[in-house]
Amino acid sequence: MTRKKQKTRKTQKNRKKQQTLEEKIEQVKNFRPIDDTFFEVLADDIGVCQEMLRIILEDEKLIVKDVIVQSSERNLYGRSVRLDALCILGNGKKCNVEVQRSNEDHHLKRVRFNASVITVRDSQTDDKFEETIDLIVVYISEFDIFKRGRVIYHVDSVIRETQEKVDDGLERVFVNTAVKDGTTISEYMDCFLQKEIDNGKFPKLTNRVHYLKHEEGGVNAVCEIMRKYSEEVAEKAYQQGEEAGKEIGKEIGQRQANIAAIKNMIIRFRATKEVILEDYTESEYNTAIAELESESR
Repeated sequence: MTRKKQKTRKTQKNRKKQQTLEEKIEQVKNFRPIDDTFFEVLADDIGVCQEMLRIILEDEKLIVKDVIVQSSERNLYGRSVRLDALCILGNGKKCNVEVQRSNEDHHLKRVRFNASVITVRDSQTDDKFEETIDLIVVYISEFDIFKRGRVIYHVDSVIRETQEKVDDGLERVFVNTAVKDGTTISEYMDCFLQKEIDNGKFPKLTNRVHYLKHEEGGVNAVCEIMRKYSEEVAEKAYQQGEEAGKEIGKEIGQRQANIAAIKNMIIRFRATKEVILEDYTESEYNTAIAELESESR
């Protein structure tokens, strides 16, 4: 029997193992809003997104009419563009919200790429350029991207010679959880680092987090997203192992891919050792932990 078939049977066996509500609550308890998997479920709520954007964009009258998240069946943009939450606003603009914990990317180019893909996908071949959509990108990070000690940055296009702002329909807003300056935005962003939230200033966020962490419907939604992405990670790990195996031997190649998958599960899903050992060996788990500890030094 091939490893892939063995893994498929093991996954099927694991699916049959019904978790109790208490076990599921335990599985999701360490998630915070800044964690992209949890944020995706958190933001799949118009009220949460409207409250968030009113605070970050400092517009008390802002209206969110609809939200599309990465896992939504209505996501026509594909996996190539990150859609943690694409909000359709009442004034016709779109606002793409992305959360980012890792500081190992070129963030400005990432924003530029995602904005470009959304713009192109929302345009028709015979559209005039004046009909190109207006787009706001809100980039939420766990670190101060520009290292200037501000909780929020607005990046504009300007004429170099005159310093006049040019309105090309794209607004870029970078906000972070690292800087504490006593403002409402800073207080709101600090909530993104909390496992439990109880703040009367932000009722939509407070209630949604409680629902996703403690009520059956919410907990099941979080676990379903975790299951979906965990399967994608496992499949990707198998394919990577197959490729690596052609070069350095199947067993070694698959082991390396499995270790990478475990690291992804720990970073992205905050997966526990017990959950990981359902699909991977203790040796692979221990190696992944050692590599993560080494990378964090």
